Amino acid sequence: MAAAVAAAATVLALSGCGGLTTYGPVQSGREVGSGEAPQVTVVFPGPQQGSTQEGIVRGFLRAGAASDGAYDNARKFLTTAASERWNPDETIVLLASDESPTVRQVDPATVAVTAAAAGTVDATGRFTAADPGSTVTATFSLTPVNGQWRIDALPKGFGRWIAAGDVARLVQPFAIHYVSLSRRAMVPDVRWFPLDRLAPRLAKAQLDPVPDYLAGAAVSAVPARARLLGDAVSVKDSVASVNLISSQLAPGQATRQNLWAQFVTTLTQVPDVSAVLLAIDGLPVDLDGIEGPVASLAQVGFPAPAPDTSTAKPVVRRGADVTVFDPGVNAQEQGRQTQAPATTYPAVPATFTHLALSADGSELAAIDPDGDGISRWRGDNRYEVPGFGRDVGAPAYDRRGFLWAGGVGRGSDRLFVVDVRADPADPRAAAATPVAADWLAGRRVLEARVASDGDRVAVLSTRADGRDVRVDLAGISRGEGGRPQRLSAPLRLGVVFSSAQDLVWLDDETLATVASVGGAPVRPTILTVGGELRALAEVPGAIRVGTTGGERNLYVVTSQGRLLSRVGTRWVDSGPANDLAAPAG
Repeated sequence: MAAAVAAAATVLALSGCGGLTTYGPVQSGREVGSGEAPQVTVVFPGPQQGSTQEGIVRGFLRAGAASDGAYDNARKFLTTAASERWNPDETIVLLASDESPTVRQVDPATVAVTAAAAGTVDATGRFTAADPGSTVTATFSLTPVNGQWRIDALPKGFGRWIAAGDVARLVQPFAIHYVSLSRRAMVPDVRWFPLDRLAPRLAKAQLDPVPDYLAGAAVSAVPARARLLGDAVSVKDSVASVNLISSQLAPGQATRQNLWAQFVTTLTQVPDVSAVLLAIDGLPVDLDGIEGPVASLAQVGFPAPAPDTSTAKPVVRRGADVTVFDPGVNAQEQGRQTQAPATTYPAVPATFTHLALSADGSELAAIDPDGDGISRWRGDNRYEVPGFGRDVGAPAYDRRGFLWAGGVGRGSDRLFVVDVRADPADPRAAAATPVAADWLAGRRVLEARVASDGDRVAVLSTRADGRDVRVDLAGISRGEGGRPQRLSAPLRLGVVFSSAQDLVWLDDETLATVASVGGAPVRPTILTVGGELRALAEVPGAIRVGTTGGERNLYVVTSQGRLLSRVGTRWVDSGPANDLAAPAG
């Protein structure tokens, strides 16, 4: 028996690429930081006398869904040595359904378990989507202990398996915050965390340095090698007390403000926390004019988020006519002008594709008919952007006065920006300049969409042969005048798509595209910066996707020249259209 146990393999393998992937029925998504701490503690029984090897493994997997964070009963299925080695917070596999895993006894001392996988959460909280149809397999070794079977060896890195119906109860996305290098504001890094001991989990994660994909766009005021006293955060009367152990806090009021801002923004996501007390080595982190807990960014010198004062409205193109799009007008009225519009736009022939609208509504842009250039319209004047590459991607404006477009340029140049604050008639001022991004070498950028914060950009790209279709998120490093200079290393969102076109931000944490996964029909698809992938109802011929505000106000344009609006889980014809563009951001 000992030889059999020693020879037993321990394997954890995820078939297919490693968010919650639901490329099927429509489901409502989660809002970052909206998780509620479990109100009722859920635990599962320990092993029963005389349980079989298969029963022991099944019981262990189920007991791992306890909500108390202790997993005492789960550990009763393990030998003492295995329990000491097991870390429930290592790789957490989120299953694609609530169906019981398939359990197979390989030999008297070995049991293999297989289930459909939606994705994995690693020890840092990074969520990686699994391709639809992926399965995960784990192999456990068992040995008798006082005549009862117990698990003696788990797969390397095994944490827990969580059924789809238990995910919202046990693990959810929350943002860790860093300070923007280009403005006085926070930049989020969304990760997934178990809901037990949520406050200390988030505080400990806030000690991490800026992730690679935000390098150059954000900075952390947390001292290097700082740690939590006792790995704990106490919460009393809705105030979270954080005590760091470190003697290396950089001097200056701004540094202390930034440190406060990071912990306040992150910890007030916890449902029972509304304010924070912060100390280093037992001494309060003092701020001029501040005594007691801090509950908002405004208290620590950060301006309140500026309200969106843009009066620009989305536009729709029918043939060459570009008009303001009014989502309140019913399908029968779409396309019929009933009164003089308050804003007029020039005609843009349909041969110019992928219409884009600036943040203030004063300018349009589109790809030239030959596909190797960009044109801009101000009033009735059209301006050609001086040539910067071939195979140009869809243009998109940001809120900081720049027009972004992909293109195959010289060397590794694949992404470019135009300063739209300059005179478009001046060839030098209106020239496109490259944005350095080594990871785009050899690829073609189909579209680059900047988030409303101006610090992050989502890039839809393919290899030169059109394969390896993916969406990546990267931080933007800006130079003089706010000009984008380079992108950080990418963070892949979702999975590698079979095909994808068009990209739009729905809010600060969510994007939409038109995509196919694993050869499935093309569908409007929701991506989150936390890794989730969710397909909406199929729209035959979908080529463009846009929004007039969030996911509920999503619209799709088809190759048949129809505009479809979303009503519940259905798509409803809202009249003719061959393009739709919303203002930047």
